[in-house]
This record gives sequence, C-alpha cells and structure tokens, in this order.
Amino acid sequence: MSRTEDTVVAPTRRSGRRVRIAAVVGAAALLAGTFTYFNTDVFSADRICHGWATPDQVSDALGSGWGRVVASEDSSTTCSVRQESWLPGQSGKLLNLYVDTEEADFPFKDRVWEVSGSRHVMTGGTHGAYDDSGGWALLPQACTATARGDGPQAVLHAAVTEGTSEGGAAGIGRLLASASQALTSGPDGCGAANSATTTTHYLAPSVLHDSDLDKVCGIPGFRLGKVTGSTGQKMQEQTTGTPAEGLYCDLTFEGDKEGPFAHLAIVNDAWLVKPLKKRSFTRVDCDGRPTVFADDLRHWEPKERAARGLPDDAGLAKAFGDAAREALHCD
Repeated sequence: MSRTEDTVVAPTRRSGRRVRIAAVVGAAALLAGTFTYFNTDVFSADRICHGWATPDQVSDALGSGWGRVVASEDSSTTCSVRQESWLPGQSGKLLNLYVDTEEADFPFKDRVWEVSGSRHVMTGGTHGAYDDSGGWALLPQACTATARGDGPQAVLHAAVTEGTSEGGAAGIGRLLASASQALTSGPDGCGAANSATTTTHYLAPSVLHDSDLDKVCGIPGFRLGKVTGSTGQKMQEQTTGTPAEGLYCDLTFEGDKEGPFAHLAIVNDAWLVKPLKKRSFTRVDCDGRPTVFADDLRHWEPKERAARGLPDDAGLAKAFGDAAREALHCD
C-alpha cells in the first residue's frame, strides 16, 4: 500500500503592524501565502519512509531549497521522496530509498566495483560507499528476510534519479548511515544490539592528481616505472582512505574517456573482506586485521600494454601487494 504524506504548512501569523504600512504588508502577506502553498516543505510526520529517516535528514541529502515535498512508501522495501519547485529555472528532485538483496560478491563484482577511489567510503557503524548521486550501505544477513530479492546480501540503496543533490555527497552519506541504523536497531530492527551505537567513520576521496610513479596510490615502494598513455599522457590517480584504514585507488591516464584502467584496494573492514572470500586475491594479517589486496583491471592486448609500459595483470597485482604488505608490516 502506498502512503503519501502531503500536509501544507501555513505561513506564520504576524501582528502589531503599524497602520501606515498596513496596505503594503497586506499585499505582501497575500503573495507570501500563495507562494507558501506551492513552495513549502510539507512533511508532517516525525519520521518518513517506514521510519528509516526524518524529514530533516532527507532535506539534508537533497539540499536546501523551496519546494513542495512528498514522501511515498511505494512498498514495504521502497520509498520515494519528491521535491518539486515552481521557481523559474529550478527543476524538481526525486530521491529513492530501497532495500534489496545482492549477490555474495557485492560490492566487488568483477568489472563492476561499487566502491572505488572516486567515492566516499563508510566504515565502523555503517559499511558502504556513496557520492552525490547516491550510494549503498550493507545490512546484516537477517535483513534479507524482509528485503526485495533472493540474494544473500541485504543492501540499502539511495539514488537521486531526478535533479541533483544540492546536499552533496555528505548529505547522502549521513542519510545512508542514519537510515541503515534505523533499519537495524530497535525491537523491530534486523541488526545487532549495538549497531546503532557504533560510530560511523567517513572517508573522502582525494582530487584526481598525477601519480608519483615511485609511490603509486601513496604506497611507499609501489613503483610502475615509466608508464604513460598511448599518446604520452601522464598516469593519474584518485584515492579514498589510507593503507592503514583501508585504501581504494583508481588509476587512469590523463583525459582517458574510458575512465580508470585499474581499481586497487587494501580492504580491512570485515564487512567488506567477506564478499572477497571466494576471489583469488592475496590475503594477509596486518596487525591482527584480516586484509585483502584486491584489484579490478581493464583488459589490455599485449601490444596495448607494452605501448603504455604496463606490466601484465599478475605483475601489477604483485607490485601492488608486495608494496602494501611491506608498508603495513603484514604477516
């Protein structure tokens, strides 16, 4: 059943006006009242979207602005929030929140990583990744019982499908963290008893910058020699995190429209290590933390690889893993 919350907030009453400005104020009030009807946040409930979020949290994600806002619970696992505006030149926004299931290797499906050096990453109380267009957060296995689909991993998704999030990535991240905690906590939650009290840590991506070929991805000893693009472009990188807290690194050539040719990761968050258990990546113990050195690499023909000065896949993975192991003093 779909439930729509759509309550108009009336303009604030004013009193004690002086007689000499009564006419001006009266006209302004009339205009303000008309404008308020068409352009006001109109949430009336304390919590919306099955109790996953508050109106303020959703507004934080969508960004401030004047607009008629309606929340619709489209099913037991989905919710949509629409913010419309009649201001000239201002388009509406649509945010979707939904819980479904993914395959066991999510978010590291081969060639389709949902976590990388260009996205923000959450660890601690919430485990996920996001940017200003949306993101995801992993949920406990018990949440699969009420999630859409039949995969083994329950995931909360947020997606801005119309307009742009003026709240930016930070607003999306806070919404995912609070909504996932609401889903997993309390007597009706599907998570551990302490899931809502553990602090969520937010890791932000760096700007895209030229790589130091003697310290690729910021890892001492990770060297790739004289690597250049097919027409001499510099190799560039974008990273989220650090080797010690978990690192995600994207490698690309300057101006390459195909995007990164390599996604590399030092994964030490237990929730994100689990999806990699069936992959043939190097696994080590780094200061008592099970850690995986993972990679997702573009396919190159031998001539293409040679023209760029790149090692083969095994050589690139080994150079990355050896340097990461040494930097972290792993067993």
